[in-house]
Amino acid sequence: MGIAVRRVEGAEDLGFMLGLGARLAAGIRTAGHTAAEIGAFQDEYSAANLRDPPPEALTVIAVDGEGAKLGFLHALPGHDGITGEANGYVALLAVVDAAEGRGVAQALLRSAEEWARENGYRSLSLDVFSSNGRALHFYEKSGFAAESVRMVKPL
Repeated sequence: MGIAVRRVEGAEDLGFMLGLGARLAAGIRTAGHTAAEIGAFQDEYSAANLRDPPPEALTVIAVDGEGAKLGFLHALPGHDGITGEANGYVALLAVVDAAEGRGVAQALLRSAEEWARENGYRSLSLDVFSSNGRALHFYEKSGFAAESVRMVKPL
């Protein structure tokens, strides 16, 4: 399957990206939150990031040879949690079910790495829920390593 990565082009692309909220929420399991709360969080987070991104953000969509949308990535300027140095931050990355395991996420992540290098960032960071084992494995395989772990105890 040929994969091309292109910049987001308008309302149809926005609808596609927002439509993957349920897919993103599916990987989240926490002891203290219901599926409805997780779904609402993911929808709100996605909308807040994608509806009016800053001009320096990177928002790209992966498509196949026929133009079918396979996934997307949204990255923003961020800061290192220890030094405060500017870095790239992957806020959202999702692929459609049918494209999973076919290199789509890798192609999207490569575009974020190129964007980060072009902006002079020495690192790229992201957050992933600990319950999302598939994503954790993918990111570790892609060279990411855990730097901090947030722990929660429901009372």
